[in-house]
Amino acid sequence: MRLLLCFAILSVPAESTAAGLLSSVWVEFGEGRTLLARVVVDTLQHCPSVHIGAKKFPMIARTPVPDGMMPVCEISIPAGVTTASVGGQPLALPHATVAKVVVIGDTGCRIKGKRIQDCNDPAKWPLQRVSERASADRPDLVIHVGDYLYREDKCPDDLSRLCGTGPAGDRWDTWNADFFAPASKLLTAAPWAFSRGNHEDCTRAWKGWFYYLDPRPWNGAETCVAYSDPYLVQLGSLQLFMLDSSAAKEQNLAEEQIGRFAEQLGSLRTANAWIVDHHPFWAMKAAAEVASPLAEAWKRTSPKGVSMVVSGHTHLFELLSFGPDRPPQLVAGDGGTNLAEPLPAALRGVPVRGVSIVEGTSSREFGYTLLRKSGTGWKLELKGPLSGILVTCKIQGHEAACQKN
Repeated sequence: MRLLLCFAILSVPAESTAAGLLSSVWVEFGEGRTLLARVVVDTLQHCPSVHIGAKKFPMIARTPVPDGMMPVCEISIPAGVTTASVGGQPLALPHATVAKVVVIGDTGCRIKGKRIQDCNDPAKWPLQRVSERASADRPDLVIHVGDYLYREDKCPDDLSRLCGTGPAGDRWDTWNADFFAPASKLLTAAPWAFSRGNHEDCTRAWKGWFYYLDPRPWNGAETCVAYSDPYLVQLGSLQLFMLDSSAAKEQNLAEEQIGRFAEQLGSLRTANAWIVDHHPFWAMKAAAEVASPLAEAWKRTSPKGVSMVVSGHTHLFELLSFGPDRPPQLVAGDGGTNLAEPLPAALRGVPVRGVSIVEGTSSREFGYTLLRKSGTGWKLELKGPLSGILVTCKIQGHEAACQKN
């Protein structure tokens, strides 16, 4: 039996765009088990209908449409629905038990100031390759840990060979170029859970985030919400605690942020949850530990029932375990944007916010993380965009053991 528990994506073939659909149709889980199907269209008049069972329901425009965006249509899906489709294409509904999870993050192509990534070379910006290979793994769920939009400036005229004359800034064309189009293969392969990154904070692409991906009602507000309330996604015996860390500041232990995150973490009541956010609670960056208000908030609250923290932000892969005092920290910031400086080969024994790393592995290569359920734990594989398994790990409780291949 298949249950609608979290995010699900509907494949829309290329020929369907003639009917006004500009994106795949996806279903996302909101607060209180709310389920919403959404699709981006070219005009408000092209909102399609959804077939749920034997009945047909019109999708409704999500209004007002922000300047620079193309419209989104949406509909609430009742609990217990087992079949749904748009234009004859079935929804990829999740299984009752999630056994395979793909985690990606920090996926856009960077164009900002003098930092110009080669968006036209798939070896240097591999999001489409990552999408295609990850989709072949047939995951039950895809988690994106944030930072979708990196094209903040126009491509310089003298570097058009790298980034052409494409769009920039918080508008539909940029969202499509940086995320929806290159990730389309993976978007149609499995259910998704979306996290908000600092590139979607109140100084960057916040309107696109709230309009397209945030599960809450859109009121067309001109004022950005810096700290969204967290919410739980139910995945059978596993929960995802979706925490908005987009406003968190590295190396800034401001009491205002620590207190706010501590209050949110203190609200968590679970027996088995992954915290999903953008900023790592505990991580390394350029051979130094990262000071984070999230780590200080954890220290104050010590929430129970957390089996892993799943984050991005640092443009590397990291898996750090600390023994019984903390859950493992997964960092999956290697999905496409320019990679960060590598970490030391030996991480064991390095202190991170007062606790030494018991087992630590990192990789400075593009790719994605695949987690397979293995008994009461997980088997992790870090995979490259085209082929190869770069790292394998076993995660059991708060313990992790890894091997580079």
